[in-house]
Amino acid sequence: MAREDPAGAPPEASRRTGLRAKAKHWWQRRSPGVKGLVLSVIGGIAVFTVTEWLGPYLFHLAQRIAGREQHGLAIDDDEPDVNGWVFAGKAYADLAPPLAQVEDLDSWAKRNGGTPVWQELRFILRGKSQKPVFVKRLEPKVDCRPSTVGVHIQESVYTSLVPERSAELQADAKPLKIVFTDDRGKPINPPVYKVTQTDPEHITLHVHTTTHRCEWSVIVHWSTNGNAHKTRIPDKGQYVVTGINAATEHRGTEGELFSD
Repeated sequence: MAREDPAGAPPEASRRTGLRAKAKHWWQRRSPGVKGLVLSVIGGIAVFTVTEWLGPYLFHLAQRIAGREQHGLAIDDDEPDVNGWVFAGKAYADLAPPLAQVEDLDSWAKRNGGTPVWQELRFILRGKSQKPVFVKRLEPKVDCRPSTVGVHIQESVYTSLVPERSAELQADAKPLKIVFTDDRGKPINPPVYKVTQTDPEHITLHVHTTTHRCEWSVIVHWSTNGNAHKTRIPDKGQYVVTGINAATEHRGTEGELFSD
């Protein structure tokens, strides 16, 4: 239903004309300084809007024109999550402060020289631009020796009930390989990932050993424009896990004894 103006009210066209006239009159009475300030604010809002909308595109366009656009693979990773440690050459009574006084187990374990018995590394594979990057394989690199001797502290393990794909590395297995499984836990062929800046791939890698202390890393093999490249995780140093077969005693985070 069309809206009607109240009786005696000026029509809509007349109201718009009146508003424009008032705005023009107000503008004409402003000083040059005020006009400059208003125009600056309007211009700033316009530039901000265009920059927010077109900023990423314009950035890459400028780089492309200048011949400096970056392509290739970027990897976002952090320190692995840890579950349980073996403390070399120590008994439970040697650990300080007592577990009952500890709030941050990770920091406490590092101060006491603990070696993780299980690690979960999460990382993101993404392109540096919209040019596709093909991640062809993840190659594990390890250096293993006898397991760490000392007290083993085990955390409670919480298992997700939500089925998900996963990747697992037993660092002292032969043959050495990263095993991928589907959401039913069935082994699958190692996937080849195609990633771009806006279409990344999230990977979680579970790492453990049985009877060795292993320093480990992962070499990511990737290509773009037909050129092959390698990137290492971590980019410096190595991660370490150890088996619990050589532990002298086994305790929970409450101090309770348990059997291996």
